[in-house]
Amino acid sequence: MSMLITEFKKIPSGIKTLDANINDGFPAGSVILLLEDVGAGAREFIYTSISNIIDLKSDSRHFELINKKHIEQIDDDEINTTLTLPGEIYYISLSRSREDILYENAYAFHKNFYNNLKQGIVFKELSDIYFRNSIIRNSLISDKQMNFNDSPDKNLLEEISELFDTHAPNNIVILDSLTELIMYEGDYLNKNDIIMFLKSLVRISKTWNGLIYLILGNNILDVQTQEIINDIVDGVLTFEWFAKKSVKMQRGLYITKFRGLLPRLEQNNIEKFDTRITSDDGFEVSNIRKII
Repeated sequence: MSMLITEFKKIPSGIKTLDANINDGFPAGSVILLLEDVGAGAREFIYTSISNIIDLKSDSRHFELINKKHIEQIDDDEINTTLTLPGEIYYISLSRSREDILYENAYAFHKNFYNNLKQGIVFKELSDIYFRNSIIRNSLISDKQMNFNDSPDKNLLEEISELFDTHAPNNIVILDSLTELIMYEGDYLNKNDIIMFLKSLVRISKTWNGLIYLILGNNILDVQTQEIINDIVDGVLTFEWFAKKSVKMQRGLYITKFRGLLPRLEQNNIEKFDTRITSDDGFEVSNIRKII
């Protein structure tokens, strides 16, 4: 069954310096892969995005002004789009606890990040299923948040699917992480099961009008599997380390693909974004590297 889209919406990334270069946000209904070299900034991108979007949700007047400016800048030959914010933000974690993620933000960033994440998002932990077959299962049972005897027949992929089906419509959902799901060896899951899950997720997400972020470590999968996943999702944001003329390595972000967005980047000759991470502002796009 197909659904004709009659209203075109975009959702801000929450990274102001990035939104300024992608016409204020990502198309609603997008499934976005965050492909990351270790420590290159994908999680910091997520934390900053979440915190800034929560700030926007708490200041409706400011967001209305942003949306009004966006509408005024649309050319006559362009499809009209409006900006929208998610109803809720859900963070699905396969192995990390809510406390672990909050502690990371408390140590790394301004206290506003910690407060926003603590109060403004809904955590869904699947550690009880993920570690069910772990060799250290007995040690983990002492964690009061884990109950390995609850629904012992639950399939991890089915549980994730149910969470998306219930919580993804008109919301932002982060899966932390696709890496862990692919490497998971329980429940008789294989890579083909996960690929079919992603295909279904991308298809149905167009009726949900939210955003879905999937975190995946780079250089973990074989080239064929990685290319299949890149082809399935709507957008691929690649976070990488690269060498500059200066002594230290530099973090960078480039948009490998994005349906409905890439032509605008090509039009502006944007090749890559230099990025930085600070304790006050989190993840930021700094210099824009253009194709000459």
